[in-house]
Amino acid sequence: MSKYRVAVTLQRSLDQDEIQQLHASRSESITSYQMDGSDVVLVDLHSPTSLAAVETAEIQVQRSTHVAIKATQLISQ
Repeated sequence: MSKYRVAVTLQRSLDQDEIQQLHASRSESITSYQMDGSDVVLVDLHSPTSLAAVETAEIQVQRSTHVAIKATQLISQ
């Protein structure tokens, strides 16, 4: 599996509880979450394809924070 970095831009800023929930509910394929500002989550993960990486990042961030996603972008492979 390849390593990817995906930027997930949210509809609004996350509060501290949502950020903690994000880190607490990390899946096996995700190696880390980092905040870039208050509304962008950088997700590092392992995935078989770039499309699967983007989908996994979106799903995990949405499930963890319950905040709508504005945009998602593959940053690097």
